[in-house]
Amino acid sequence: MDINAVYLWTVSAVSFVAALGTIWKLFVERDRLIRDELYEEDRSLAWRVVFFLIFPLVTLIDLRSTAVACNLVGGRVSEWGYGFSWYHIVTQGVSDQFLIPVLFAGPIATTILALLLIPALAFKPHPFLACVLGYSCVFILALNLIVNPVLALAGFGASHWTQALTQGSITQLASLTSVHIILAVTFVVCASSSPARLWFSELTRPSASRDLKEALSVWHGHPDSAKLFCRLGILYHQAGLRRQAKQRLKMAREKYPDSLYTIFLEALMSYKARQYSLSRTLFEEAADDRRVDGELKASFFAAAGCAAFAEGDVIGALNLSERALEFDNNCVVARMVKVDVFLKQGKKELAGDEIVHAMRLGLSLELDGKIPLDADEAFLNVATVEERETVRNMVEMK
Repeated sequence: MDINAVYLWTVSAVSFVAALGTIWKLFVERDRLIRDELYEEDRSLAWRVVFFLIFPLVTLIDLRSTAVACNLVGGRVSEWGYGFSWYHIVTQGVSDQFLIPVLFAGPIATTILALLLIPALAFKPHPFLACVLGYSCVFILALNLIVNPVLALAGFGASHWTQALTQGSITQLASLTSVHIILAVTFVVCASSSPARLWFSELTRPSASRDLKEALSVWHGHPDSAKLFCRLGILYHQAGLRRQAKQRLKMAREKYPDSLYTIFLEALMSYKARQYSLSRTLFEEAADDRRVDGELKASFFAAAGCAAFAEGDVIGALNLSERALEFDNNCVVARMVKVDVFLKQGKKELAGDEIVHAMRLGLSLELDGKIPLDADEAFLNVATVEERETVRNMVEMK
């Protein structure tokens, strides 16, 4: 058997298993589908739906549309194959003038389908459904307008691109390239524009977007401050507007590099960007601030423990969790980091004991939105520390 065929059918088998796993996860965790507030795991589930359930349907539509278009112009399909995440089709008897339209009938059909999803978002569906619809639209357009053309130029393109490049005339290929470049640039500009991202954020993260709008209206016209940059950075990040959040962090670094607000914001955003080593260093620096104590110090050490565990330092994560518990015995994040460390080390009994102890303390083991720490609560505590320091400095000056 051809090695390429083995590879393709292996991909199909993996995709099929992943699709079954996604359907099972949707059933088992169906309560996530009705949440008004989505967390990172919920959005990851939405992406799984797009990759393993929507994508196979889109691929099938591509295949069927190409076959129908071929028959309509008097040609025939001599060979075809479908494997969930890929398809292969060879047409014969198609005149040169209809070759490109036939080969790209599938992408045209799915592109139209993606554009038809946008009006559905105008009706403000449930956040999870809005995620699936929005992600599907972006995924299909990116696949048709950017990914497939790039792969084709690299020699790994889909069958319609392969046939177009080998059988199409220079004039047809020039027109095809021009149209794709124009559409791709238009797509990138629209998808990355601030108004579009803010609109999508309002659909998928309604609470965070509402808090962001309220903060912007309250602080509009106020002088810049480390507190303002930190709060807006957190809210922008929670609303999914990471570019704006990075802008606030950059401004805070330039104007208030030594502020606890700036260190906290950079540590949090570094963790979300999976820069775990930097995040750990910054959280430890914040925790070691002489003004920080109690629950806030515990939160910072626990967050550093999360970052240490994420970068693979289980011993460091355990030590940081123990330090966090020295300042707040009820720090649930620190206790759950200990549980993860014990499970990683194969010490299931110790992990079970830690969970039982946490339950006896009356701690909630629900950590959605609290990893590596509760950002809103930590911000309020940082504000308290900074305001207390400001008052103390004013008293000393008098």
